Amino acid sequence: MRCAMGLAVMVLALSPRWAQAHPLDEVVQGAYLTLAPGAVRLELDLSPGANVAGALLQALDANADRVITDTEAQRYAQRVLGQSSLTLDGVAVAWTLEDISVPPYRGLEAGGGTITIRAVAERADGPGSHVLSYRNDYQPVASLRAANVFLQPGTGWLYRITAQQRSDDGVQLTVTYAATRS
Repeated sequence: MRCAMGLAVMVLALSPRWAQAHPLDEVVQGAYLTLAPGAVRLELDLSPGANVAGALLQALDANADRVITDTEAQRYAQRVLGQSSLTLDGVAVAWTLEDISVPPYRGLEAGGGTITIRAVAERADGPGSHVLSYRNDYQPVASLRAANVFLQPGTGWLYRITAQQRSDDGVQLTVTYAATRS
């Protein structure tokens, strides 16, 4: 999966919108959704630029002691996930936080780190055409957002993407996919 994510990052880096980015003045947000049997997995990478890292750190380091505790990280991740939504065939599905990875405070402060939030949403598998819609409204400061979907076939199921639609600002991704028994 890391190889696929690396490829996605390279493709995004070559797009004109990403080339115009000012990474020092923005939080770059990459959402990687994986459609897997019985679940949708989310990896949300947040990379703040040095000029905006302070605003993100204020939200992350609740007691301002320049140390990010596990409790602070978990609460932050829950707030971020609370500002994103997932619907499957028009029905809202809740995210369950799996984990959050936070680099050292000084690295983030310098604009050289990435916070990674991993979550999962359970779903029922069923044959036929389905629609997955993801929306990321988290914007602590100016943000550059992108979302991509990956497929993880599993025992008994194959998935095929039949259509994708993205909003110009990277906030919304809608994917139509077909599920068949293998």
